Formats: sequence, C-alpha cells, structure tokens
Amino acid sequence: MDRLTCMRAFVAVVESGGFTQAARRIGHSKALISKYVGQLETALDIRLLHRTTRRVTTTTLGQAYYERCRVLLEDLDDLEASVQSQQTRPRGVLKINAPISFAEICLTPILAEYSRRYPDVTMALDMTDRFVDLVEEGVDLAIRIGDLTDSSLVARRLGSTSMIPCASPAYLAQFGEPNTPGELSQHQCVIDTNNPSRGHWWIGSEEGVRVPVDGPIKLNSARAVRELVVSGQGIGLLPSFVVAEDIQDGTLRKLFSKSDTESFGVFALYTHRKQISAKVRLFIALLQEQLIIR
Repeated sequence: MDRLTCMRAFVAVVESGGFTQAARRIGHSKALISKYVGQLETALDIRLLHRTTRRVTTTTLGQAYYERCRVLLEDLDDLEASVQSQQTRPRGVLKINAPISFAEICLTPILAEYSRRYPDVTMALDMTDRFVDLVEEGVDLAIRIGDLTDSSLVARRLGSTSMIPCASPAYLAQFGEPNTPGELSQHQCVIDTNNPSRGHWWIGSEEGVRVPVDGPIKLNSARAVRELVVSGQGIGLLPSFVVAEDIQDGTLRKLFSKSDTESFGVFALYTHRKQISAKVRLFIALLQEQLIIR
C-alpha cells in the first residue's frame, strides 16, 4: 500500500464531500478512491468516514486524522515545490489583488524589488477594496486584511495592522479632544465606507466599545479619509499603516492613548499549495522578507 496515495485520496474525499467528486478532482476512478480509503482504514484499524447513500462525513477520529494529513501533505508539497522552484526561473504574468491604500503604501517597494530580481515576470496589480474570487477572476495571489472567510484558500500571515482613532491638532484645538470613546458621537467624524460597520466604530481591543459616529463626509478610501482628517475636517478611524508616520511626526494625534487598538491580520491568499507556481512562491517569500507594516 502506498500510504501517501491513500492519504491524498482520503483528504480529497473529505474536502470534496464524496467519492465521486474526489475522483474527478484527482483523476482516478471512484472505485480506486474507495479502495485507497478502505486500505487506509484497514491499516489504521479505525473507521475514518461515515458513508451513506446521500453523503460522506468524517468520524471524530477521521476528522482529527484529516487535519494532520492535510498539514503533512501540504508541507510535503511545499518541500517539493520549493526544490523545483529553485531550478525553474519564474516567468509569465503574476496577477495580484490587494486593497487600494495598502497596495499604494506598502506593496509598491515590493513590486519594484520583485521586478528587479525576476525580470521575466510581468506583474498585474489590481487594486480594489472588494473581495475577489481568485479562481473565477484568474488571480494568482490576493492580500486580505481582517477575518478570513474562504477556507478553500491557503493563507500566509504577513503581519498585522490596527485601527487608530486620530485627529489633527487644529481640529482638537477648535473642538476639544474626546476623553472617552462615547464622546465621539458629539464630534464630526470622517467615515470610511469600506469599514463594514460604517456608522459605528469599534474602539479598543477585546475589551473595547462600539460607538455610533457620524459626519458630513463619507467616502471609500482610507488615504482620502487621511487627507481630510489632516486638514481638520474631523476625526478618523484609520489603519496604522496609513497614519503611523503622521502620528510619529505630530501631524495627527492618536486619541484614547491608554486604550489598546483592535488588531487585524494581514494575509497572502492563494489557491491550494499543490498548484502554486514559482512566481507566486517567490513573491510570497519576498513579502515575508521585506514587507513592512507599521
């Protein structure tokens, strides 16, 4: 029995939801997939799957075994692809999707360095704040900030950013500085409509508070919100990578300095590791090596 082949068949059944779908996914017959899973169960002397005429689900032990198998097989694929990529010069088009402000502030130095290292790759960066379907739109890699919802994608954590409530010294001199998050409702705020909560801001970390906010200017660009906040138009809630330098040099002042700020992960997402190309792998490696998120 080829243990790895049997493990791949088992993982395919779990992830596809059935033997027929798994057979299509890895290019074997349904009977052969069933045989591989049966051999695995015999070798382990445990039942991995509940089989009915309508669906296939994992047993408790089967789910635990699946989790370990998936990691092991992905690591093995990583190792093989890493060795192969060192012997293959990356070429072709690398299609990347990233949030607009993050791309403009954090990604441009990475693109320049990648182009210098790998001149045979053409990079196509699509900057948008909407979530795209990587498979449907032919995207090789996407940068996402915040909670991840698509479990079919592989995620590599690149760092984190936090949301900073801030205002210009001129605004605070004219209208006063709020002492508590609850006082934000008494102030003019500049609203970034990319924030899903929009009319409410979450101030603080796990022990934070959700407060209602409003203002005459609402727009869907963090950098544009930053420009308006710097000009004294109101209070903003902005990612740390947008305003870190402004706070450091005094252009903006962070509010509620004694409160922790809510942190969000920054991730590189791509399709299953077995399909990853050298151009994508090397771009992720460069992100992990050089990306600076303030």
